[in-house]
Amino acid sequence: MSERISEAEHAVMEVLWRESPLGAAEVAERVDPSRGWSDRTVKTMLSRLLAKGVLEHEEEGRRHLYRPTVSRDDFIRHQSGRLIDRMFGGPVT
Repeated sequence: MSERISEAEHAVMEVLWRESPLGAAEVAERVDPSRGWSDRTVKTMLSRLLAKGVLEHEEEGRRHLYRPTVSRDDFIRHQSGRLIDRMFGGPVT
């Protein structure tokens, strides 16, 4: 997983890690309402995450159902490694 995920994209991933597959409208319903995101904003986030390869989708009639391609644990492990590399200028042996 070489692509970075923004904090906003991470909020969408958290929804899908808890429950998937979900359609875009269902994701929008489950994102923290304090964000004030429209369905269009959520669809933009889903498109970005698809392009980064951390989501996949399947068609069910006219709607797309989204699911993560990476587990939450693997994501956290990867992010932790990136943080350590940045803090120490490379892998810690």
